[in-house]
Amino acid sequence: MRSVFRDFTDNFFEILTYPKEKWEDFWKCYKKSLDFVEIYSQVTKLNDEEIIRKLRETGRRELDKAFWYKQDIIKDLKADIIDNLIKNSKKFQLNRGDFAVYLTAFLGDKPYLYLNSFKGTIIAVDILYLYFNRNNINPREVIEEAIIEFITSTTPNKKRADFWILYDKIKTIITDKNYKDKNEVLQIICELLAERIRYYNWVGFYLVDNTEVDSLILGPFVGEPTEHSKIKFGQGICGQAASTKNTFVVDDVSKEDNYLSCSPKTQSEIVVPIFDKKGKIVGEIDIDSHEKAPFDNDDRNFLEAIAKLLSERFW
Repeated sequence: MRSVFRDFTDNFFEILTYPKEKWEDFWKCYKKSLDFVEIYSQVTKLNDEEIIRKLRETGRRELDKAFWYKQDIIKDLKADIIDNLIKNSKKFQLNRGDFAVYLTAFLGDKPYLYLNSFKGTIIAVDILYLYFNRNNINPREVIEEAIIEFITSTTPNKKRADFWILYDKIKTIITDKNYKDKNEVLQIICELLAERIRYYNWVGFYLVDNTEVDSLILGPFVGEPTEHSKIKFGQGICGQAASTKNTFVVDDVSKEDNYLSCSPKTQSEIVVPIFDKKGKIVGEIDIDSHEKAPFDNDDRNFLEAIAKLLSERFW
């Protein structure tokens, strides 16, 4: 079961290990280490330069004090919050599964923000705000308020809840060094996606053929057998994704002149490229559905995130 409350404040306070003139480098690392930091920038419409300027205005001394404030309260706060959430799981609708509370740090100007992703909503509570207003607020009450406001203003999103659980499981498998065989990992991912997502009716990987230029070969898959075990770049939806290095979403395959039919049941398709660390295409995630237009931006972001994890581990 995934954790509904997590503490990411240590990631932010790494800033104190950087000289002030290198805080731009810190922010780049912060965004890379936590994917929701980029979402924060998008939501607030602040660019990196503005964020660094505001952090410098706060200053190292004040950030150091905030760090020690966090150290003083964090153990009891985490225990109190987790205990309260468990005891009041119905009140806080933890069974929704489409949100989580992250204790993190940004600029301290707001108590919390709602950061939406394909996995659901991250309720990001800012430890700097708690520090700046420490004499006037109760951290637990701020967190409770943030959850109640969210659950009373939004309807449950089962799809995002499923993506959240599934992404975390796939990430655990990909990063587990006990899984040494790439094809074994790819096969497990196919099985998980086909089993857990109702409209993922054929799930497979096409990998770049190292023996023939600009060609893809069929890798692990789940679903009906396909005659297309080899596809040239530019041929079909998979070939177009390979040649253009872009994700392709086809809502209705019958309207595509370049579509390679694998099954008369297939109504739609999504193809997501996988790149190596130099940006060269090495393979693709290919998914067919028996429904028309089931793939939305959440599917796209979900699968692109999986492709990124695979790239980091194997390519």
